[in-house]
Amino acid sequence: MSHRAQGYASSVLPFGACCQVAAGRSLGYDACNNVPGSGSRGELAGRQAKGIVAVKRQVELLEKNRPRQARAKRTYEAILNAAAELLVEVGIERISTNLVAERAGVTVPALYRYFPNKYSVLNALGAGLMDQQNSVFQQWFDDHARDAPPQALLDNVYVLLQRTYAVTRAQSGGLELVQALRAVAPLQEVRLQSHRLVARRFAALVSELLQKPMDELLMSRARISIDVGYAIVEMALEEDRVETERILLEGAQMIQAYWGSILLNEQQAP
Repeated sequence: MSHRAQGYASSVLPFGACCQVAAGRSLGYDACNNVPGSGSRGELAGRQAKGIVAVKRQVELLEKNRPRQARAKRTYEAILNAAAELLVEVGIERISTNLVAERAGVTVPALYRYFPNKYSVLNALGAGLMDQQNSVFQQWFDDHARDAPPQALLDNVYVLLQRTYAVTRAQSGGLELVQALRAVAPLQEVRLQSHRLVARRFAALVSELLQKPMDELLMSRARISIDVGYAIVEMALEEDRVETERILLEGAQMIQAYWGSILLNEQQAP
């Protein structure tokens, strides 16, 4: 069962993963200043008094309800499919709940039964894509890390990047969706929290494999690796002047060289 309704929380490390959001808690966005916000009323009042912000508007990113009946599930999926198609056809700027409802063949009130706004729909789409990316990682980890040394993972980084690329490209609107998560202000905090969450889990995995404490240095290395992994896959999706295979191969070699030097230093340490 997908975890879209309450944000996304996975127990494994992918190069794409949505952030973990507590049940019943919405992600806030300061629509006036284009920054994520959950400040107190006192802080907001102080900013208003200084003329820094005039209006505070929260954009809800979590879904209102999860469908239970078969008919409701079909409506829900039709909304997501319509949003993915429109994301490709008209782009993030022009997409609206009215357009999505029309394309899905449902009324606008029916759409609002599940999603409070277009950003909530995009958030759900992102979570669904990241569910698939998580499955790719889990299979990759099971294939190459169970009862194997860390080098086995390094030797197969390309496989992970290629499979993550493939599942993202196969998703309707996959490229446009990852671009939206990176560029659209209400969704940027989701992406940022996702990177932090995945980096923490990556660090825990490396800590276990190397039998080393999960300190600040390891956390930094994990965060850098996660962002590089995202960037490689996204570049392969976006770039049309460099062969996709070349981008993934060179990117995998970068990650291998980075962690290879780390492993070598660990082995040579007294």
